[in-house]
Amino acid sequence: MLIQSDYHIHASFYRIRPEGAEAGPTAAQQQTAARAVGCHYVGIIEHCNTSPKHPFSCLEALSEEYYSDGFDRQDTYLGVEADLQDDGSDACGEEGRKQLRLHYIIGSVHLSPAIITTLDEYLRVEYHRIRNALTHNRNVDCIGHPFGEGIRYERAGIIPRWGYDLIPDEYLQEILKLAKEHHVALEINRCDLQNEAYRRFWEAVRDNHILFEIGSDAHTTGKCPAVVERTQWADSLGLQEEYHWKPL
Repeated sequence: MLIQSDYHIHASFYRIRPEGAEAGPTAAQQQTAARAVGCHYVGIIEHCNTSPKHPFSCLEALSEEYYSDGFDRQDTYLGVEADLQDDGSDACGEEGRKQLRLHYIIGSVHLSPAIITTLDEYLRVEYHRIRNALTHNRNVDCIGHPFGEGIRYERAGIIPRWGYDLIPDEYLQEILKLAKEHHVALEINRCDLQNEAYRRFWEAVRDNHILFEIGSDAHTTGKCPAVVERTQWADSLGLQEEYHWKPL
């Protein structure tokens, strides 16, 4: 039986917002929301990238809240979702990790049709960034929502339907191989739980004893319950708690 945990919860209160926009949740508010839906272990993060919405000062403020005297750190960890570059490096880096006193880093790829116009090129770029991170970057603990941006190409009308069956099998096999070799967790996050190719990918994670973690990717308190369905789905596939990653 999997212990329900969520290490991909955004404390978006600290990001830069337009004047008059509603403030996002703090780390404490997201922690409360995660515990309310049954999460035993909780991971609070925010983005680390080049977006004007996410200056490094926002992460410093988040770290300050987490390490404040009034914050309950029991079974709660501090991380960052750092964008991966072409060479596999992450936007936070070892110095950023040390400065923020992070427990973990999720390395993710954020692309869209506005940046890369074709699905094939998007898949190629994301694959190379993940492969290079797994091969060369020991700063990254988890790969966030692998190929999770593919759904954007369906929403933009570029493809009729998104699914893991559109990803070249050699990409997926290489990612599985490298994740196992380097002990990096893969994240169950943005997904189509009904997609058979997606299910086969996670069955391969199970069968090869590859580390995994599960995230809601919640940017508001109302999105935290998403982790419940994903955990139940992973449990139904037979993923084992022994390989359910958590920060050391």
